[in-house]
Amino acid sequence: MKRLFLTAAALAAVSQLPAALADGKASRLSDVQQISGILSDIEKGWQNGDAEPFRQHFLDFPGARYFESGGENSGLADLIENHVVPEGSSIPDLQLDFSNVQIFYEGSFAWVVSDTAIKGTIAETGDKLDRT
Repeated sequence: MKRLFLTAAALAAVSQLPAALADGKASRLSDVQQISGILSDIEKGWQNGDAEPFRQHFLDFPGARYFESGGENSGLADLIENHVVPEGSSIPDLQLDFSNVQIFYEGSFAWVVSDTAIKGTIAETGDKLDRT
């Protein structure tokens, strides 16, 4: 069985913010709270092998690429099918910790880059995973 690792140096999460932000009515505090909620959803999704938060919050379009330390994933399906879902069972105690969270705004659009610490035990071998 091929071992799959989430050993991300940076995880890019992209999301279209709700209409309130597009209208310019949401405060930056509200934006940060919404984005923090998205990061929490992604963290839980990855730890549980649940693709739904990724489908809900990440943009997917022809040419979209997702980066994690295992390399580049072409399209959202590649990321989900080859990392998110399999790692839910191959690293059952997977723990993520986001730090150095950087939020960028482009009008009504926001995107995030963060450092990610990963810990867990590889089920197949019992090897410990501890990377940032």
